[in-house]
Amino acid sequence: MIRIGTRFIPIIIGGFFALFFCAFVQAQTPPSPSASNPTPMLAQIQLNEDERRYLGAKGPIRICVDPDRMPFDGINKQGAHSGLSGDYFQEFARLLDTQMVMHPVKNWDELMHAAKNRDCDVVTQINASQARKKFLDFTTPYFSLPLAVVTRYDRIFVEDSLEGAGNQFTVVKGDIAIKKLTARYPQIELIEVQNNIEGLHKVRDGDVFGYIGAQGAVAFALQSNNLGKLSVTGSLPMSYELSVATRNDEPLLGTAFEKAVQAIDGKEAQRIRNKWIAITVERVTDYTLLHQVLIVSILLLAVSFYWNRRLTKANKIVHTTLSQLHVAQHQLELQNEQLIRQAITDSLTKVYNRFKLDEAITAEIYRTKRSGETFGIVMLDIDHFKRINDTHGHQVGDEVLVTFAEVLKRSARAIDVVGRWGGEEFLILCPGTDEEGCRVMAEKMRTALADQTFPNAQSLSASFGVTQYRQDETAQVVIARADEALYRAKENGRNRVEIS
Repeated sequence: MIRIGTRFIPIIIGGFFALFFCAFVQAQTPPSPSASNPTPMLAQIQLNEDERRYLGAKGPIRICVDPDRMPFDGINKQGAHSGLSGDYFQEFARLLDTQMVMHPVKNWDELMHAAKNRDCDVVTQINASQARKKFLDFTTPYFSLPLAVVTRYDRIFVEDSLEGAGNQFTVVKGDIAIKKLTARYPQIELIEVQNNIEGLHKVRDGDVFGYIGAQGAVAFALQSNNLGKLSVTGSLPMSYELSVATRNDEPLLGTAFEKAVQAIDGKEAQRIRNKWIAITVERVTDYTLLHQVLIVSILLLAVSFYWNRRLTKANKIVHTTLSQLHVAQHQLELQNEQLIRQAITDSLTKVYNRFKLDEAITAEIYRTKRSGETFGIVMLDIDHFKRINDTHGHQVGDEVLVTFAEVLKRSARAIDVVGRWGGEEFLILCPGTDEEGCRVMAEKMRTALADQTFPNAQSLSASFGVTQYRQDETAQVVIARADEALYRAKENGRNRVEIS
């Protein structure tokens, strides 16, 4: 055994403690965002002379942020602009080479009042409407968010149930979607609530059939508030088209922001979306390890003549604790991966859900614009599905949907994206495929479904609508055309394929 003079023991222990403290601090410091997730290069913005002169004279631009609409718009604990729009506005400020300051508001009503009174120059994230156009100009939407329906796990949602007898749905008071819902579903019964948490609690407690709200915000609220009995069980053919709004008495501000919105690179937009749609796990520093090191150091000083054995023991504790931390970190990563899978997968059929389909179609449009290729969409619906539920019950209906989805996956190609659009309706995205190719695949699926024996020895058929993406179309336009072809297949006798 090596022996060291007693006068060197405090120096050795102090050095050990300093090294360990540095290691602790390094372990608690998150990696630099720029190192782990570099921001893609954005397009250059071309402002005209009038716009440059206006921005130079304007000074700081006052923005209004909805403080309670995470993960899309909000203010963090430090009082800074956060959420998806916060990342976008960092890029807008850089592109426009101008400073932006927040005008404080407590809620959405105060925000709209401030916008009308010109207390703020810009609203960061808002839907356009005729009433709002009286005092605001709107850019091209920079984020689209489908309407989702949340119900309890023991209830099945189909679009027909929106106007079913006794089926009530909660919505946030003043939501712009209310007007769209009542226009499309005249007999729908809507109960207005103060916020989405109140609406979800009413669904959980059985007071209403479901809650209707923005898809990403709904998923965030479910996961953040541990509402395990609820699930996103469907989505509607409507969406929020979120734009930047500027005061309309200063039109140069609106044209400058429109150019900034257009200059955001598609990859950068996808990176921001992925960042905020995924579950945000708040990092909490655990000081237990530091306390343990302090205690060990004090004990070593008190019993210095046993320093060799104490150092060995402390070293074992450190390794054990670090191993436990690694295990905990791995478990968190696995849980996050599982949550992401759940967010994009239909819980019943295990194919992709409406949210993932919307995301895949948007990405395919970006790819098509770059490559010049096209893609096709096949939309299909089980014929007379309601009879199955009415005759055999919802349990058999669920089994039919699961088998139906399995047949579609077997019949599709590896590159195709198969998902449940809502209820008994499914959608297949076919990259690099024109209308004729989609028609051939749809006929193959139609034949496979006809040959399949479903639960209770049932034979089923399906109606198919096929279309092809056309240059410069939006996702809504190409989906609507496939939907029209599907309805034409139903009107022409069902169990057939129609091309738009």
